Amino acid sequence: MNKSVFKISNMFFGFLCIFILLFSCNKGNPNTLKKKVVFPNRTLIHANIITKDSGRITANIHSPLIEEYTTVDSPYTVFRKGLHLNFYQKGQEKPGYFQANWARLSDATGIYEGKGNVIIVNEKGDSLKSEQIFWDKKRKTVYTSKVVYLISNKGDSLKASNGLQGTDDLENYTLFNNQGYMYVDDKDQKF
Repeated sequence: MNKSVFKISNMFFGFLCIFILLFSCNKGNPNTLKKKVVFPNRTLIHANIITKDSGRITANIHSPLIEEYTTVDSPYTVFRKGLHLNFYQKGQEKPGYFQANWARLSDATGIYEGKGNVIIVNEKGDSLKSEQIFWDKKRKTVYTSKVVYLISNKGDSLKASNGLQGTDDLENYTLFNNQGYMYVDDKDQKF
């Protein structure tokens, strides 16, 4: 009888040790943070969105994929496969143009961020090219710290190695560390 009590107490002690070892090691690594996965609330495929104000077209957006995230603290929209945006100014015949390989629109701030082959063309035909640009639609400004090329509709070309800040119609701008070419008609020169 002593042997059976001894066996049961050894088995009980063994199970207790295994139980303690298994469940005491389950604290996890304190440096490992679980990432919160956020899914879009709405996904649009092959989208063509036209916005109007008082019956007048203000914008025409084309994108192969649009994902809207509206239930996060700061809602935003992502254009993972690129964005082509024609924007129409009142009184102008031609629309302006914004293109990027990837773009993001912050709904709270109204700022577009474009990355990869970003091109902005105003209604006059002046263009801006860069690898990254921010467009503040509310303040009507554009800015970046990346290399920027400005090409006027006359053919003048400017390069800013450290970015620019300016109005979105490209009328007023400040270039940082710039160089460029300006074409001058020989008739206009006085010697």
